[in-house]
Amino acid sequence: MHIGFIDSGVGGLSVYQHVKLRVPARYTYLMDNKYLPYGEKSESFIQQRLLQLSAYLIEQGAELIVIACNTATTQAVDYLRQHFSVPFVGVVPAIKPAAALSKGMSFSVLATPATCNSDYLQGLIQQFAPTQTVIKVGSSELVRLAEEKVWYCTDVRQQVADILTVSPIPDSAGHIVVLGCTHFPFLSAEIKATLSEETVLLDTGLAIGNRVAQLVADWPVHIERGSDTFISTRELIPTQVERLAELGFDQHLCWPMPLAI
Repeated sequence: MHIGFIDSGVGGLSVYQHVKLRVPARYTYLMDNKYLPYGEKSESFIQQRLLQLSAYLIEQGAELIVIACNTATTQAVDYLRQHFSVPFVGVVPAIKPAAALSKGMSFSVLATPATCNSDYLQGLIQQFAPTQTVIKVGSSELVRLAEEKVWYCTDVRQQVADILTVSPIPDSAGHIVVLGCTHFPFLSAEIKATLSEETVLLDTGLAIGNRVAQLVADWPVHIERGSDTFISTRELIPTQVERLAELGFDQHLCWPMPLAI
């Protein structure tokens, strides 16, 4: 079994970790760092880019692809399902559980600017929290800080605090924050330290792990030892390549095809 992952950075690793715990498979993680972050790109760009990346993973034998990025999911997963027959599993902000947990009170969504402005997110809010106050905060800088922390173990507490303290979240009545970007679980400690230890952070990593396990429950299992591969679309520096082994990958490749976009 071969499962592919796509994200513009390392955020999707927060989902990969959950899936890997539940599903024995060969994994290929395709990081499109050439265009990091997706949250600043147009919908048409993301759709065409994800079409190209998905086609490559399928050519390499991927039988299921996880779009491990909220922005890419909200803007491209339906488009991809129209073009390919393999299953696609996307990640969407946890609006439904947040609405239930908040019991009619306000809650916040912390995501990229593209996700915050998407019709998809607004549709989820209208469906599951039509009468509640939902505070949307978009930040691309938090994505970059998560990258710094994951790759280089950088202390980003002050930078996260600087961003959140001037956002509407600290003034909100609720203490529920939906992490609407897969990068943000890596900043959970810093977010809680800034807001409150009582703050409840919701992400969808566990749910995606369970969903993939459900989809492949009856599939035949064949695993090659040492088969997890990390592909980047821009060359990594030596420090990053060394870090990949700690993150669970056996080999690293750079995008082998010409960039069409």
